[in-house]
Amino acid sequence: MSSRRPSRKTKGKVVDKWKEKSWYEVIAPSYITDKPLGETPASEPEKLFGRVIEMAKMGVVEDLYHDINLKVRFKITKVEGNVCRTEFVGHEVAKEQIRSQIRRNRSKIEAIQNVVTKDKARLRVSSIVITPLRCGASTQKDVRKTIEDIVRGIAKEQIFVDFAKNMISGSISSELKKAVGKIYPIVLVEVRKSKVLVLPDTKGATAAS
Repeated sequence: MSSRRPSRKTKGKVVDKWKEKSWYEVIAPSYITDKPLGETPASEPEKLFGRVIEMAKMGVVEDLYHDINLKVRFKITKVEGNVCRTEFVGHEVAKEQIRSQIRRNRSKIEAIQNVVTKDKARLRVSSIVITPLRCGASTQKDVRKTIEDIVRGIAKEQIFVDFAKNMISGSISSELKKAVGKIYPIVLVEVRKSKVLVLPDTKGATAAS
């Protein structure tokens, strides 16, 4: 038998990766609200570019109506020291909020469209209408066309920063509610989701992954 003892494997030093990272303050764009969204870690600033931060609207915009069921998304586009600057890249109303209004014998009318703002930003906007009673196909067609025309018209008349703010403030939803209410009774009207495809003054660059 060999008298050689089994060699012991030397354990490498455990590296705490969190200690190697720095924390960066994330700031919302000034056209939404110029306030901190919180902090995010990164081992180097270059890894922050393109990172998307999602926040509940209540934690972002206090001077507009509160809505804990709405999430707002921001993308980091610039790093200045330990501060990250962002752009608005979309929002979404919680699916649970929409589902709670969908019941038997009600109609759900959706409109998904691409729009272009006055300063050439491109967005995909999804709107929804829920009626208290089931309505016919022709009525649904009229409602959908009305929504699409209004959203397209507002986008064409407004620059990106105003259009973004008006979506999350509920201003555009209010305009839709007034118009659709003249066609058929409604339970809910919402611009339920948006995604920025191209920011203003960019050429072919997608704003969100």
